[in-house]
This record gives sequence, structure tokens and C-alpha cells, in this order.
Amino acid sequence: MLNFIRKCSDKSKKYKESLKKVTEIIKRRDYKQKNRIYVEAQYLEDYGFKKGTPIKYAVDIKNKRITIVPIEKSSNHVSTTTQARGKVPKEVPVIDIKNKTDITEFFNLYTDVEIQISKRQIILAVKELSNTPFTNHYLDLEKELVAFKEMEQNKQKVHGKVLNFKSAKLKKATVTKKHYAVNVKDLAKASGYDQISIYDLFATDTQENAEGDQTLSLRKTLKDKAIKTLSLFSGCGSFDKGFLDEGYDIVFANDRFEKKALQDYHIQTYKHNISNHIVMRDVMEFTEKDIPEVDFVVAGVPCVTFSPLNTKNNFRDSDSFLHPIVEQTLNIIKWSKAKSFLIENVEKFLTVKGGIILKRIKERLKDFGIITEVIDATKLGSAQKRTRAFIFGIKGGNPHLNLPPVAEYRSVADAWKGIENASQQDIYFTLTDKMLQRAKYVPQGGNITFVPERLRAKKKKFTNYCQRLKYNGQAPTITHVQDDAFLHPFTNERYLNSREVCRLFSLPDSFELIGSRTAIFEMLKNAVDYRVSSYLAKIIKEQLLSIGKNNDVSSVRKKELQLSLF
Repeated sequence: MLNFIRKCSDKSKKYKESLKKVTEIIKRRDYKQKNRIYVEAQYLEDYGFKKGTPIKYAVDIKNKRITIVPIEKSSNHVSTTTQARGKVPKEVPVIDIKNKTDITEFFNLYTDVEIQISKRQIILAVKELSNTPFTNHYLDLEKELVAFKEMEQNKQKVHGKVLNFKSAKLKKATVTKKHYAVNVKDLAKASGYDQISIYDLFATDTQENAEGDQTLSLRKTLKDKAIKTLSLFSGCGSFDKGFLDEGYDIVFANDRFEKKALQDYHIQTYKHNISNHIVMRDVMEFTEKDIPEVDFVVAGVPCVTFSPLNTKNNFRDSDSFLHPIVEQTLNIIKWSKAKSFLIENVEKFLTVKGGIILKRIKERLKDFGIITEVIDATKLGSAQKRTRAFIFGIKGGNPHLNLPPVAEYRSVADAWKGIENASQQDIYFTLTDKMLQRAKYVPQGGNITFVPERLRAKKKKFTNYCQRLKYNGQAPTITHVQDDAFLHPFTNERYLNSREVCRLFSLPDSFELIGSRTAIFEMLKNAVDYRVSSYLAKIIKEQLLSIGKNNDVSSVRKKELQLSLF
């Protein structure tokens, strides 16, 4: 009996040793699933992925891999599925993560992928990396997780540093009269708005600067030169229009083809209004060799995954701490050797996950002075209450985006003055019978809450739905005119037409939109107010020029510049 027990013990030891060796071996195979992470196998238990184990994943677009590791707490867990192989159905562990934007983008870029499973780590990687060791990446992920926990614990503190919305609201002033301080053209001449190259501002090691008066030589060097600019996520060109009209030399622009209604109409519109330098290509496909050297990068990063109205696929709900498009934007800023940059997005871009996006930008662009500003377009004389966040950086500088102390109050009526002579007023959607029934209950300045419950749309619960503009007031944030039902102040025969919407974005009547009705209003819902882009173009150029003169903008010059808008 004793011998039998010893033999059993020996077998048990051998089994454990063999199991240890097996789990140390990396299992590799082709990965066939697309747009999701799906791993189903009994041996997952032996590698640390038992039923109920919390897991985290990280998508690394740059290094072409997705890493999955077990962790103490997570919204994702290893679950089970039933395999019907053999005579008796068997429950096996399964990892199933789907409907995630970053994962979908990864598989859109990379198709030839291999899965590699080792102890407490699963890697999905492009096949060319199959022999690359992954230990360091795992350690980086662990560091990220620890950093994220610390950030969550100090969330209120971080939020306070990023932006104080309550304080901003308290400072809000109601201006009901127009204010003019000086003629714009005269001030431009007095202020010396020379076209400049930012590269020249920072080339302080030249012989000319070393030998002579730096201020004088810089002004000579900068004279008659323009700021060489690269534009990302350029859309129809509403953002770039302000910079173009301020004399910036936009040498490279980019946006991608959209499969739905938009298609390439935004590219055609950009070419019609701005220039032919736009490249239609997915930004994630670019490498360093594709990017020209420029002075300034402007990027209207897609906002859909940051918008509070997006309840289906929002970055705030994802397990990843890195946003692929943001990471690629930072890559391009570095590849372009730009001396300054401006990123635009919705307000949540600054505060999502305790300010992780801003933290990441500062980590990767450590040699830049970086500030944030949330701008309501009405503070710059627009008739539309459209609030957007801006992140502005200058290499080695101390940037600011100070708003003017006063602004012209513009109503919808002011914005539409003389519109009867403008083009493209025949582009609009008409109301359906159901919408006509709802619309008759909505007064100027009202919304869906004025409509009887029995007539309301079940899925449209936000108060930004079925809004009627107040003619002598300011417009709310304009999204898609038909989808969100923006009603004309005086008629129920149609929604707002394209020129009326363009006027609410302060776009000049010379700015013309090309495409189907749906595509045109898709472009406009993503547009940047022209008064905002024009102001930013002016204040950024003034700062960069002032760096060359005396490294700061005097308070007098700041006030002059701010008042020059109107």
C-alpha cells in the first residue's frame, strides 16, 4: 500500500512539472476573428485565465499588438461557453470583447494577425512581430494600470487642474450691445501682422542672430513668410478657412473616405474652398516618411467617441487608456517637427477618465508649453452657442488663448441679415407628417418637452431634439439638422437650409458645400465656427511673432488683438 501511495505521489509531481513546462510554452496560431477579441479554449485555465477572472486589454497601434492580462478588478471577465465536442458537452473558458472602437480600428489596419498565449498574458500581434519578445510591453501595461488607479483616486484634484467649469460659468457676462474699438485693417497694419515661418523663430543658432541684434534679425527673417501648416481631420475645411484667410500656408491636409452618406464630399468641398493639397487617406496609415516638416499642426480630432451624447461606443467606457487616433496625432506632430500645435474637440476631451488624454499629450510632448481653453463661440461674436475645447502648445513657449473682454452679441436675426441674396438656400429637408404634428406645439426657443407625450419619439429623449430657433436669441449647438429636427423660427414647411446653418457657423457666403443633402448637413454638424478659427489664427500668429521679439505678449498688445476681432 505504501509503495502504491509513493507511485501516485511521483506521478502527481511529474504531472505538475509537465504542466508547468506546458504553460511556459507560448502557444501560437493564426487569428481569424475580426473586429473583436475572442479566445475559447480549455487550456486558458492553465495560463491564468480561469472562469470569472477580471481582465484588461490594451491596444497598441504603433507596435501593432493587443495585450490582454488578468487584473484584480475590471468590467471585463473570462466567461464560459459550452463545447459540444465528444459525447458529453463541456464548459470551457472564453474571452469575448466586442463592440470596442479601438479594437475595430486595429483589425481595420491589420489583417494578418497571430495570437500568442503564455502565462498570464495573451498577445494579438501582426505576424511580422511573431518573434518579438513581449515582456517589456507587459510591464508597460502594468505600469499604466497602476498609474490609472492613482489617477482615479485623485480624480477630483486632476479635474480641478484641467478645467473649472463652475468658475468659468460664474464669469459669464451677458453682452447685448455691439462694441467696436478700432478698425481691423488699421490695427493689422499697426500690429505688423507679417507672414512668418515658425521655424525661423526658433533658429536662434544662426550666425546672423549670434552676431547682431536678435530682434532686428528675426523681424527681417520673418518678413514676407507664412506659417507652414499641416491640417489633420480637415473635414470640409471650416476650421482651416480661418487660418487660410489669416495668411497661413497650409501645405498638407488629410481626411478619410467615409462609407456612409458623406463618402468623399467633404474632400471635394475642401478642394473647392481651400486647396487641392488635401490627401484622402486613413490617418492611421501614415508613417513618418509621409509627413512633411511644418511649423504648425492643427487637428480637429474626431469627437464622436468623446461626446456625452454617444451612449453606445464611448471612450469613457472602454478599458483602454490610450486612444489610437490621439496617439497617431501625437506621432504626426513629432514627425512633422512642428514648433506649435492646436487640437480641437468637445469639452469631455479634457476631462474623460480624469483627464487622461491631456496627461498623455503632456507626457509625449514634454518640451512644449501646453494650455487648454474651452471656448463658447458666442464669446467671439457668433450667433450659435457652440462650446469646444482647445489644446494649444508652443515648443519651449508660454502659450495663452485669452478671450476678448467684450464681444458683439449676435442673434439668429443678425446672422441671417441679407441672407435672401445668398446662394445654396434650396438645400433643406422637409418635415414628415409625424414631425409636423410635433412641430406645431414647439414655440421659439422650445424643444421636444413642449410636445405631448403621446406624440414624442420613444428613442429621442434628449432636450436637444426638436428645437425651434429663437429668432431674436442665439441658436443652440447645431448638430444634424434633420436627425435632431432643428425647426425654423417661423415655418414648419422645412428644417433650416444649408445657408442658414452656414451663417450660424459664421461662414462667409462664398464658402460653398458640395454633395448630397445628407452629406452637406453631415459636414456642417462637424464644422468649427469661422469666428473661432479666425480668432485663434490671429492670436496664435501674434504670440509666435512676439516670441521672436521679446518672448512675451505685452498686456497692451493682448487687449489690442482681442478688440481687433470686431
